[in-house]
Amino acid sequence: MLLVDGSGSIRNIDFQTIKTFFAGMVSNFNIGPDSVQIGLVQYSSNPITEWHLNTHQTKYSLLKAIANLVQLRGSTFTGRALNYTLQNNFKPNVGMRADSKKIAVLITDGESRDDAILPSQKLKDAGIEIYAIGD
Repeated sequence: MLLVDGSGSIRNIDFQTIKTFFAGMVSNFNIGPDSVQIGLVQYSSNPITEWHLNTHQTKYSLLKAIANLVQLRGSTFTGRALNYTLQNNFKPNVGMRADSKKIAVLITDGESRDDAILPSQKLKDAGIEIYAIGD
């Protein structure tokens, strides 16, 4: 799962750089229902699932979704986004396979307006590896 900070503190040019980074990363994987699946949650004041793990069955479809991603704006609530992702995205009904690694990659530009430590620990306790990329 990709978690991207779409808050107003992210400049438009930086959001475009994030999208380019995602596209480059996706290009290195075989995307499909029996291969790599990538979902994305964008967050600011409130998180939203842009697409679930099982939404895009081809690399082309996923790259098109990344290109069409529109920044939310708002404030940075990383803790809320982490809780949301645990509750809504690492589930079998939206593509989580029991035998696959659970990985969350978080990209943010800075400090959260809420606590992110406890929510990140909840993800770790659920067996989800978290990688954070920040400014």
